[in-house]
Amino acid sequence: MMLMLMLMTAGQREESASPVCKRRREMSTVETDGGSHRRIWVREENLSRDVEGLFATAFYHARNLEEFRNRAGMTPQVFDMLFSLVGDQLIKNSIRSPISPECRLFLTLVYMSNAESIQDLSKAFKMGSSTVRAIVQETSEVLWNSLEPAFMPQPNALDWSKIAEGYQRTWQVPHCLGAVDAKLLDVDYKGESDIILLASCDTNLDFTCIDIATVTDAVNNQLHWHYDFGSQLLSGQQLGNILPPEPLQSRREQKENLIYAFIADSSFPMREHIITPYTTRYLDFDQFHLNRHLSRALTGSIDMAFNVLISRWRLLSQPLRQSPSNAVKIVRAAVVLHNFVKQHDDTYCPVSYLEELAVCPSKQNVPNAWLSSRQQHADNCNATIQLRECMKEIINCKLES
Repeated sequence: MMLMLMLMTAGQREESASPVCKRRREMSTVETDGGSHRRIWVREENLSRDVEGLFATAFYHARNLEEFRNRAGMTPQVFDMLFSLVGDQLIKNSIRSPISPECRLFLTLVYMSNAESIQDLSKAFKMGSSTVRAIVQETSEVLWNSLEPAFMPQPNALDWSKIAEGYQRTWQVPHCLGAVDAKLLDVDYKGESDIILLASCDTNLDFTCIDIATVTDAVNNQLHWHYDFGSQLLSGQQLGNILPPEPLQSRREQKENLIYAFIADSSFPMREHIITPYTTRYLDFDQFHLNRHLSRALTGSIDMAFNVLISRWRLLSQPLRQSPSNAVKIVRAAVVLHNFVKQHDDTYCPVSYLEELAVCPSKQNVPNAWLSSRQQHADNCNATIQLRECMKEIINCKLES
């Protein structure tokens, strides 16, 4: 009797429920993304996603080489290669038909390559804005974690030797661990501060080391570096796993051991492992020629690498409407994608492309005070100053000969 009463009561509650609530339960489509328990009602206009969405129309039905490259930043063949490396990690399980891993990767690449807004991508791919945002964040993390070990690993002694040989051969800069620069990236999110991308590269325009800083106090020049590279380099701490000091190849008759260092422009401070141009008001002949020599090397390496990065992944040239933590994920993914695509796609930055490449806007230059905020005792720069003096002598001897 009690059981019958309970069933009757449940039935009465069902009959008395609002017709609108009953209709919503019957007709709504529920979508969950990224393991979230939040229920997202799919709008009616998005139900045709698999037929009319951008992925269906631009990926499967129009895989024209030029059109695909303009959208995704790479050729279909390179996309397939990339998907073979990350696809398994993009598979999602859902109570409804999940968004395919190919679509997740394609959407993220379109976002990064074309600087499309989340709202525009939401309309084009026929997905909710929250779904698009979650896909971009998750895929960016997967790209970094999957590609970084193979395409931007921490350099070892052999890697540093190859980098140094490249700068000696290409730019006649001895004992060079690479060129380094930093760019200011605009974060437009609830009043959050901007972030700084610090990177070094080799002569092939591949990035070798990166760090990302959050500007915690712009007035007092306070930065929070996410990794060790930036804080160690700018504070003059010993960098791990770099080449030990040794005599210059061209001056074996002099037995003095000279350190290896990065080259940078005058926005950087002189540090134990950073060589910058002479900044005195009046330069003598030898100092002038060394500055010009360093400028050519910087322009042809790190400046060019950043120009390619920002022109190919145009999202970096626009305000990042993401939280700083999510912006860091996206920026890291763009940098490692640069290395991956450059090594596998001859059309990514051919000579003809480099000749017409636009220069990064000056608004992305980092204030000198921010890079010099970490103090170092002057004595710790003696080895760098000694290396710069030797560079000056070698370069001017070549000019005279």
